[in-house]
Amino acid sequence: MTIKNKDAFMGALWDWGFLDECFNKTKIKVSDVDGIVERNGHVLFIEAKPPGKEVSVGQSIMFSALAQSGFTVLVIWGETNKPKEFMFWKPYQVLPSKKMAATEETIKSFVRHWYVCVDEMGRGSKRKMDKKGKWLDTLRMKINGDD
Repeated sequence: MTIKNKDAFMGALWDWGFLDECFNKTKIKVSDVDGIVERNGHVLFIEAKPPGKEVSVGQSIMFSALAQSGFTVLVIWGETNKPKEFMFWKPYQVLPSKKMAATEETIKSFVRHWYVCVDEMGRGSKRKMDKKGKWLDTLRMKINGDD
């Protein structure tokens, strides 16, 4: 999504605090979605974080649950449109990767590789993304310059 009018975009943001009471006396809060894309039934969930802001315990639980359901979760740290670090949860995995250095090209490579893999699988495919994340192993080699 390209934001054409930032003032209109900011004016349309919701404050979900009015839903806090819906979750009894827990610390649960509604989380926003920074980016999400679906291809052939596979979903890539993207979260952007400013430098120094860590993934909260609640978000970590949520990202792990999304990954265990088959989502790929990508977290990117950096100033707006200037990625510096990233990590990800593989589909069907509980724990994320380690945090790694990132550039715009690194993030584009990750997303492009995710798209190519899920595009090749097709919607009707019974094959799920490999539980061991083999499709991400080749991505890791590309990121590290090992290919």
